[in-house]
Amino acid sequence: MEQILKDRQIDSLLHFTRVENLSNILEHGLLPRSILEFNGINFSYNDNYRYDNCKNAVCTTIEFPNYKMFYPLRLKNPEVDWVVLLLDAKIISDLDCAFCSTNAGSAEMYTIPIKNRKGKKALLRLFEELPNGPSRKELGIWDFYPTDPQAEVLVLDCIPATYIISLNFQNQAVLNKYKDIIPIEISSKVSSRAFTYREDWNHW
Repeated sequence: MEQILKDRQIDSLLHFTRVENLSNILEHGLLPRSILEFNGINFSYNDNYRYDNCKNAVCTTIEFPNYKMFYPLRLKNPEVDWVVLLLDAKIISDLDCAFCSTNAGSAEMYTIPIKNRKGKKALLRLFEELPNGPSRKELGIWDFYPTDPQAEVLVLDCIPATYIISLNFQNQAVLNKYKDIIPIEISSKVSSRAFTYREDWNHW
């Protein structure tokens, strides 16, 4: 796993959430929904249905947020403040992960047993050419981008807050509202890129 990360220059995973969840994340780390519910930890979620059937997983993406989900969520909830967590990609080699070459909630993915979505071959499938195109060359994407912008890494573990590299906010006003709860050792910044779309958006 470490060699794949090195070869493809994969440094980070991304996870977006409502800022109201941030204080719990900083205290407990990123916890799967099943653990949050079991322990009675208050949280707000985005997906009422969890079609991926993986409430025991934290959903992340490689090197760029899943803008195909994130953008409609923001349009639907204009009153909500959001934060995008940049996480150390060592999670892939350190923790129990399953890899989905497209949205984990799609029938194409959730019908594949979790055990078949683990391991090096499963990770590498995220970077394969699509059978019906477009090619990675046509997309013009970096080696570290999965082919499908909705490809996911399901982290079947609790993610300690020590894996957080930075917290990314859409604008300074939102950052200012929450800066007092952010520990000094965790970087926080305004990042318009985390709230936009991948460069190959017009192919999707």
